[in-house]
Amino acid sequence: MAGNIFINYRRDESGHVAGRLHDSLAPTFGRNKLFMDVDNIPVGRDFEEYLKSQVAACDAMLAVIGPNWLAAKDETGKRRLDNPDDFIVIEIGAALARNIPVVPVLVDGARMPKASELPESLKPLVRRQAVEVRHANFSRDAEALVKRLRGALGYDSFGRRRRSMAAALAAMVMLLLAGWAGYKFMPFTKSDIGFTSIQSTTTSNKDGLIIEETHVTTRRADEEEKRTAAEVKRKVDEALGSGAMGDPKHITTLTLRTPTDAGQERQARPAFEPEAKRKAEEADRQRQVNIQAEQERRAKAEAEVKEKRNQELASRYSDFISQGETAYKAGDYNGAVANYNEALRLNSEGSDAFFGRGAAYLRRREFDLAIADFTEVIKLNPNNFAAITNRGVCYLNKGDLDHAIGDFNAAIRLNPNDFRAYYNLGFIYHQKGNYTQAIADYDEAIRLNPNYATAFCGRGNAKLKDNDTSGKADIAKARQLDGSACR
Repeated sequence: MAGNIFINYRRDESGHVAGRLHDSLAPTFGRNKLFMDVDNIPVGRDFEEYLKSQVAACDAMLAVIGPNWLAAKDETGKRRLDNPDDFIVIEIGAALARNIPVVPVLVDGARMPKASELPESLKPLVRRQAVEVRHANFSRDAEALVKRLRGALGYDSFGRRRRSMAAALAAMVMLLLAGWAGYKFMPFTKSDIGFTSIQSTTTSNKDGLIIEETHVTTRRADEEEKRTAAEVKRKVDEALGSGAMGDPKHITTLTLRTPTDAGQERQARPAFEPEAKRKAEEADRQRQVNIQAEQERRAKAEAEVKEKRNQELASRYSDFISQGETAYKAGDYNGAVANYNEALRLNSEGSDAFFGRGAAYLRRREFDLAIADFTEVIKLNPNNFAAITNRGVCYLNKGDLDHAIGDFNAAIRLNPNDFRAYYNLGFIYHQKGNYTQAIADYDEAIRLNPNYATAFCGRGNAKLKDNDTSGKADIAKARQLDGSACR
């Protein structure tokens, strides 16, 4: 069937405009010729093939483009237009491939996309002339769109106009004959229409009902009736157009209504118009309510689907974290890294996954990789004490003592009772030959943990390097606390 129109749009962005466009097109093209909301795909049908078959049944497409049409992203954060399975890409691409007229409809201030911003299948869209539909001028813009579609679908061709004008003229002739019959047998008084004369220049048929040319000359006292007659003649002239169906002069006047008829029409019109306007406004409000309800329903459904998906991802993420911790504790650092990699594939900002993988790299003595992972943890949580401490250990093992000092001092600011950080600082200053600072840090480590054998050993050796013989007592204390210390 010719004249089918497919309305393509994203529901979450332009559903309200698509609904209004549908209602604006329906009076001209018929609701059975308009297709939208093709989302109930039959079970077992190929998604892409089904959408293409729906597009193939249409003769024109409206591509409704909103402000976020180009940048819209899916739940993974990727642009929807870059997904070949996106229904917008499938539908518009199918229409362009079949050379179906596609009219870009720019709404809510949207701009026409550039070819470089579109996937390959949609690039021809930029060569289609767009129509702008603005909220403030919706009726006028929608009317212009209707005219454009009429032309694209052949509604305004000469043959079609001729058939329409012929039908209109036939109806007007029937009205004229019926009116003339009523006029012939209806008594008029001078007070009704003034002085009237009727002259006919041709003969009628045997029933006296068909008159080719009738001149009706009426002198009316009521000026309103003159304006009514002129208005009727203007409408007849408009219906006849440029004379394709005959010369309008063959019907000189059509002043066959009585003043009583005109008066009744004038009285009925003021009462009818407010009621019609009220009903139209009420219908429009109801439609808006329905559109909003549908948008809310779909938004809720999409949120539920997204929440369920997030829960599934979170559950799988937790499983990989747990498996990574188990492998780490078992000394399987390669297995730990593999599980943490899977966790990060599901959540690229998983702090615990970065930390666990960094710890496994540290055990594998891959210090640069470990430093990178601990740095990611610190970016996500600048106050993560354990990540800062472990990164300091990595710098220390690499021999980057200055960076190590910075991390251990930062760890102490977060946790002033961390005796291991003080020991590490003492060890670094010991390596740098600053024995006084080393002894001070060892002192603080021993104060916080009086049974810290390693700190006693370090302080003892630093004292001896600084020519302080009391270092021997510290070494003896270390061996007392731990027989394997200071050997």
